[in-house]
Amino acid sequence: MARTLWVLAVALVSSLVCGFSVLVIAIFRSTSPLIDPIIRFWGRTIIRAAGIELRSEGLERIRSDQRYILVANHYSYLDIPCLFASIPQQPIRFMAKKSLFSIPIFGWALSRAGFIPIDRKDRRTAVKSFELAVQRIRKGNTIVVFPEEGRTRVREMREFQRGGFLLAIRSELPIVPIAIDSTFDVLPVGSSRVKPGAVTVRVGAPITTRGLSVRDKQRLALETRQQIGKMLFGDAWLDEKRPKGTESDS
Repeated sequence: MARTLWVLAVALVSSLVCGFSVLVIAIFRSTSPLIDPIIRFWGRTIIRAAGIELRSEGLERIRSDQRYILVANHYSYLDIPCLFASIPQQPIRFMAKKSLFSIPIFGWALSRAGFIPIDRKDRRTAVKSFELAVQRIRKGNTIVVFPEEGRTRVREMREFQRGGFLLAIRSELPIVPIAIDSTFDVLPVGSSRVKPGAVTVRVGAPITTRGLSVRDKQRLALETRQQIGKMLFGDAWLDEKRPKGTESDS
């Protein structure tokens, strides 16, 4: 429990300090490039406190002059700090629970920095969040999407929802599949204990969306899920998920 209490304390203090810093900078310019190093510092601070040995693979696939829709699996509260800490040179923003934006300093900083509030129980606000995400993209942000729409309680990924892929089609930004491996072991859903360990963030091959239509959203979701599944579980996962009657590429 000592590790868990330490992580909670560090998360609280770093969120307040970094949140206040973002607020001060955002008074002058909400899109300031100074905001992103602070967010990455926040992520790295929490990762170190949790005793995570963070590794990255495939970062060369992400260009600093290109913006993306990052689509990732979601095991743990620690997935977001791991993404911020491992992916450099990208102004990353994501959709967060609406309730987080009410937290003094931290929530205010989320709003000013361009993060996107979402209430999945209210369809009207979900549509507004979608439009807000489009605006953030136009301002030059990379958006993170967790298509499982919540943390999974098992290692197996849930089916991907289509909203993030519609966003990619609308923005014509490339989709980058991201596999976050082993946060399930460090802090799974329902656990109150943080267990130090190695976590690997793997970057898949970008998938182009330019010129695609709404009819392509299911294909994009399937292709993205297949890449993430392979990066998490290997070729055996692809064999299990391949429809009956089809043959492997080899």
